[in-house]
Parts: sequence; structure tokens; C-alpha cells
Amino acid sequence: MDNFKTIDQLMSQHYPDQEYVVDRLVPASSITILSGQSRSFKTYTLLDMALCIASGKPLFGQFNTQETGVLIIDEENGERLLQKRLKQLHAAENLPIYVTSFGGFQLDDNHIEQVLSFCAENNIGLVIIDALIRVHGADENSAKDMSKVFQKLRAFTKQDIAVLVTQHHRKMGAAGNMGAGNEMRGSSDILAAVDSHIAVSRKESFYLTFTQEKQRYDIELDPFQVKVSVDNDSFNFEYLGVFRKPLDKSAILLPAVVDLLTEHKELLQGELLEKLAEHDVTTNEHELRKLLNRWVAEGALPKPKKGQGNSKLFWLEDTSDE
Repeated sequence: MDNFKTIDQLMSQHYPDQEYVVDRLVPASSITILSGQSRSFKTYTLLDMALCIASGKPLFGQFNTQETGVLIIDEENGERLLQKRLKQLHAAENLPIYVTSFGGFQLDDNHIEQVLSFCAENNIGLVIIDALIRVHGADENSAKDMSKVFQKLRAFTKQDIAVLVTQHHRKMGAAGNMGAGNEMRGSSDILAAVDSHIAVSRKESFYLTFTQEKQRYDIELDPFQVKVSVDNDSFNFEYLGVFRKPLDKSAILLPAVVDLLTEHKELLQGELLEKLAEHDVTTNEHELRKLLNRWVAEGALPKPKKGQGNSKLFWLEDTSDE
């Protein structure tokens, strides 16, 4: 080892700003992983990304791209399916996109050397591998094995080529609500080894939410949503903007209900509904009943008193002496 530097030497060194193949999403000369459940349109996303990069157009009309050649190593779909999807995406002719499908590519020295040579001859700046699990024989649950896999992928980044690979998520519910980084199949070393991680989830058939779980060179982007429209002849992405989860209505209504019960001591559900409306707090009978039951169960409100008939009087315990 002869590359030791003093801190002054390090600080005086000039390094150019990090470049991106896709702005903020796919760093140049780095490894990015796109993960998601089956049928979350990962391959369509990869193909659209390749088309945008090869033509220098913004991805989803939103994220600028660095125009370069793209090599797609497909070990997941086959040429017929790729052709159909590229036609649906209205692929233009004469783009610098190259495809090898079911060619038996593996992350070994021989295959990597062949691909690096092809990339150098054809000005390839991005290699897409679909899917990661198909191009190695390692145990993906072994941190040691997966570390070796990503060492092989680093052969591309050392030649200033970005790598984008896909990875599947575990079956729904297997990882709980711990975030997409933990939903990916395999060792946690997979997330540790990549420079950028983008997770895609599909809701209500045609709405995709993209979440950046890791970005080594900058702050992670806020989750954003994309709508897809698809038929036999066409597949289109429409960027909808930053995705904001709807506020929990309980967080809005509970303080208002507490204020009303503090002022009026006891109120029936119907009276609460009327007074909330007077204060421009929007809800309905069904929602309020559901939330009142929830608050009582959680201990946020005491158990209601029995009113006339089957009615319930909601109230607050007197805490003035505490």
C-alpha cells in the first residue's frame, strides 16, 4: 500500500461533482438497484429508462439523463417479451441500445471481460442487468457471498460504467413495515453494497410509488408517484409528483373532540358531529363513530356513559386537581 495521504493532501485534492446517468436516481460509475414485488412494472421502468438515456430525454419527463449507450443483459424475460414491451414504449429506431437475452451471462471474470470489451467498443455508459439473482450462483442470504458478487460488479464501475440491477422483494408481509430496504430478498449486505437503491410499489393497478431508500452521494429524494396507462399497443408513464401519505384523520379530530368535551363536559355523538361542523372540522357520522370507539379502546377517552335509550355520552375525566 503506497497511497497514504495526509489530511491536508486529501483536503487540497480537487474532485469533480458526482455525475448522474439519471439525475439523483442513477449515479454515474456506480451501482444502483431497482427492487420491487413481482408485477410492479420493474422491467418496463428499466426499458423506459434505457430509451430515455439513449436519447437524452428526461425520465418520466422529470429527471434529466446523461446521453450514453446502454447495454441490457436480460436473463429474466426473453427477446419476444422485450420486443413487445419496447414497441409498447414506442422505442425509436437507431438508438445506441444493445440487448443480450438469455445468453447465459454470469458474474465471472470471463463474461465480465467480454462485456467490458463490448462496452468500450460501443461507448456504453450504463449496463442494466435483469435480474441480479439470475447472474450468480451465490447464496443471496449470505453477506460473505453477496459481498463477492458486488466486488464483481465493481469491475464495471472501475471502468466508469454505471450498473443498474433488479432485485425482487420478499413475499408481502414477510418484512413487516420496516421499509423497502428490508423488503428486498437476500442479505442486508446487498443494500450496504449499492450506491443507490430505488424501490417501486404498485397500488390500485396503475399507480407506482418510487422510494429512494439509499443515495450515497446526496440526500434521498422524497417518494414520488407515477401513473401508467397500458394497452396492447402502448405503455406510458405520467409523473404525478411527490407522494404524500394522507394525514391520519385521528390526528386532526382527536384534539378538536377533546376541546369540545373540555368545554361542554358531556356530549352525544350527534352533538359532537354538529359542533365539529360549527368549527369547520369535516367528518361524518360513520367516521366519527369509528374514531370514538378507537379512542376509547386506546384509552384516549374514557368509556362513554349510558345516555337515553342506546345513546352514549362522551366525556372527559376531571384532571383539574392533578
